[in-house]
Amino acid sequence: MDSSPKHGVNKHIRDISRLYRHLPKRTFEVTVRAQAQNSDVKYDRVYLYVRGIEYVEVPDADLVQDYDGDVHRRHELVRASGTTWEYETNVAAAGVLGANQTEEWTVQVEIPATATPEYSGRFTDHSYKVFAGMDCFGNDPDSDWIRITVN
Repeated sequence: MDSSPKHGVNKHIRDISRLYRHLPKRTFEVTVRAQAQNSDVKYDRVYLYVRGIEYVEVPDADLVQDYDGDVHRRHELVRASGTTWEYETNVAAAGVLGANQTEEWTVQVEIPATATPEYSGRFTDHSYKVFAGMDCFGNDPDSDWIRITVN
């Protein structure tokens, strides 16, 4: 048996990873629906993005001296946001959506148990959003970002 520290660390890491498999996962389905108008739509792929986003909004007050020497208090909100988790998948390969036709694709998304859960507090909020689109010539049709609730 190899008694080097590397062997012991690797075994320990494997044991920890086994524990994570037993944690609850957040799984949900997203249905992407596309509808062509009066002409065929040729697309290279249909894709889905999922992001965990944290928003922070904190009140701030500064003392500001104006040109005549008077001091005033200026109130403002300081805002920041950041992505905490992201996922991208191809929902469908290249194809053609015929004029006046509708197509649907369903994809299952799994947010790992280690990802930040949803929460809302006095100054901060963490949520998940989805974005679906089609790679097409010209302007890509998309859903824009849609906030979802993940249980």
